[in-house]
Amino acid sequence: MKLYLYDHCPFCVRVEMAAHYKQIPHEKVYLLNDDEATCLALIGSKQVPILQLDDGQCIAESLDIARLLDQMNDDVPALRPLDMANTVTAHFDTVAMHTRCLLYPRNIMIGLPEFATQSARDYFQHKKEKTIARTFAQAMQETAEHQAATQAMLASLPALPSPAQYNNTLGWDDIMIYPLLRNLTIVKGLQFPPTVIDYIESVADLTQTDTYFDHAV
Repeated sequence: MKLYLYDHCPFCVRVEMAAHYKQIPHEKVYLLNDDEATCLALIGSKQVPILQLDDGQCIAESLDIARLLDQMNDDVPALRPLDMANTVTAHFDTVAMHTRCLLYPRNIMIGLPEFATQSARDYFQHKKEKTIARTFAQAMQETAEHQAATQAMLASLPALPSPAQYNNTLGWDDIMIYPLLRNLTIVKGLQFPPTVIDYIESVADLTQTDTYFDHAV
């Protein structure tokens, strides 16, 4: 099976987490951000992730893909039930514009495969500058403001239980929460509470997913 995705996309990270945790063999295909044709050919709309099964059937929507993957390989425990994710994501919602202003300009700065061409970077920047109602340059200049709001949100998060507390199993809470935290690791100097760092690192290890700590900007 093939998984079409972007590296920076939190919805794609959800699917990667499930595939890696459940030890499902798959081929990753990183699409250029301005490649509309491939998505349209596969599912009729420009969105990722897309899972293409061996029989050619394609499935969109990250949670639908993750649910399907969770049903595979009974040798690995199923994902633990959802519990606290809605509470945590509500915290993120309060600073959504701040996190977008931090993430969007940086997404095109660190050599991710979906931004390998200038046209792909331009496509993304044109769309996302409309979303945040400012240029990427302005958003970068406002980093201190956006960072302060995001750090205050991180400090207010409830305790995030490590997978180690559940015999190193993954839960639906992790599927929903970790991608949001993982993407924030792209922001150089952003202060995460130690318990949040521990959570990010433990889930990253369990799901064999990469963070951005080593090349944050």
